[in-house]
Order: sequence, then structure tokens, then C-alpha cells
Amino acid sequence: MIRFLCLYFKYIIEKLTNFRSVSFHGFTVLFAYPGSSISLLGTRQKKITINSSSLSNLVGMSQRTIIVARHGAKIEIGAGCGISGSTIYAMEKIEIGEDVLIGANCKIIDNDFHPLSIEKRNPQHVEDIKKSPVVIGDGCFVGANSIILKGTTLGKNCVVGAGSVVCGSFPDDVIIAGNPAKIIKKNM
Repeated sequence: MIRFLCLYFKYIIEKLTNFRSVSFHGFTVLFAYPGSSISLLGTRQKKITINSSSLSNLVGMSQRTIIVARHGAKIEIGAGCGISGSTIYAMEKIEIGEDVLIGANCKIIDNDFHPLSIEKRNPQHVEDIKKSPVVIGDGCFVGANSIILKGTTLGKNCVVGAGSVVCGSFPDDVIIAGNPAKIIKKNM
């Protein structure tokens, strides 16, 4: 209960601090550990919309939006972005450009969450967790239930098909889909 109250208090502070540049719909977990940062780069003209209420996206959200930066990580979310019931979790850097739409239940992570070798998993050795930045270019659309993995770079105006698992670099103006995601065609 204390943890919930602390997160809710931080949410209220963020909501009051960013009310001109971010529109929150429902309780959002937004937490930067000491030495880490989350930058919401919305403006009055191009607000960021963060949906966490089950009625704010009728595709069927199974969670609220969770944005967490740990271990000195940086998260930057550009103006005009829309995020619905998704998790963005960074241990290094996640950069999301302007006018990006992230569908319901997506996961964007720049790390493996735990070391892969069993000897280093318990107790966890944070220094052995593999990390690599994620960059999502301006104007991208990430379909519902997609997973964007560490080291991914999406060029401008990419479309990620629903349910895709994305890893690697993709050029501007392409449609990608599948597990693993591959280029389906040019987005014109």
C-alpha cells in the first residue's frame, strides 16, 4: 500500500508539472530512479497523450502505462506522441521521436532485465545485464501487443504490425511485421 501511495503521489506531481504538455488519462506509473531521467517533450500545441484508463483505448488494454528509467537511463518522448497501456522500461536509453503512436499493451525495453547465465541471475548482477539503446523515429506507428527489444532502431514513418517482435535496424518508410519482424513493404 505504501508503494502504491508513493507512486500515486509521484504521478500527481508529474500531472501537475506537465499539465500543459502532457494529457494523462488514468493512473500512469512514471518513475525515474536516482541518476535516471524521463523527458516528456510535449508542447501546448503538440501534447503527449498517455492512456492508462481501460476506456481510453477500445482495442483492449490489459495494463496501465508504465514508464520507468533505472541505473542512469534516459527516456525521451517527443511532442505529439500517443501511448496506450504500454510499458517503456530503460536501463540505458530509449528515444521516441515526435508524433509516434504506440498501441495498447506494447513493451519497449532496452535491456534483458536479468543476466542470462544462471550463476549471475541470483543474486542479480546488474552490471551483467545486456543493454542497448532503442530509437523510434518521428511518425512511427507501433501496433498493439508489439515488443520492441534492445538495440532496435526504427527510421521515420515506420509501421509495426500488431503483435510483432522487433529487433534490429529498419530504414525510413517501411512496414514491418512478424516474429521476428521483417520488412513487408515500403510505406508510401
